[in-house]
Amino acid sequence: MPTKIGKQGRVNTTEILKKISTTKDIKSFITRNLDYFRLPKLNKYLLELCEAKGIEAKEIIKKTDMNRQYLNEILKGKKANPSRDHIICLAFGLGLDYKECQRLLKVARHSQLYSKLKRDAVIIYCLQNKKSFYETEEILFDLKLPTLRGGRYG
Repeated sequence: MPTKIGKQGRVNTTEILKKISTTKDIKSFITRNLDYFRLPKLNKYLLELCEAKGIEAKEIIKKTDMNRQYLNEILKGKKANPSRDHIICLAFGLGLDYKECQRLLKVARHSQLYSKLKRDAVIIYCLQNKKSFYETEEILFDLKLPTLRGGRYG
C-alpha cells in the first residue's frame, strides 16, 4: 500500500517523482496524496501576493496598463483562465522575481518560462534584472519579438 509523501507542506518535486516511479498503484498513490497535486485558485493566490507585496490593483494597472475591469475580474475569480501573457504582465505589476513568476504561471496552469525560447529568455532577463513592464515591452519590440500586450514587432 503506497504511503503518504513526506510531511504536510511543500514537497520536493524529485521526491514525488521517485515515489511515482516506484508506486505499484498510481490510483491509490494519487488518492492518498491529493494535497500535493492541488494548486491554489488563481484569484486567491493573486490576492495573497498583493497582500504580501503591499500592492493594490490600481498599482498593478499603473505598472502594466492592464484594463481595470479585466484585472478586477481576475481578482474576483470571474476570469478563471487569463492568458499566459496576462499572467506575466501581472508578475511585472506585482514586482515578482523569476521564481515567483514561475510559480504564478504554474498556479495559472500555464507553461513556465523556458530559457531556450528567445522571447521567454528576454522576459527571464527582465525579471531577474528588475526591469519594468514597459522596459520589457521595449526590449521585446526592439528585438522584433511579440510584446506582452499582444503587439507584434515593428
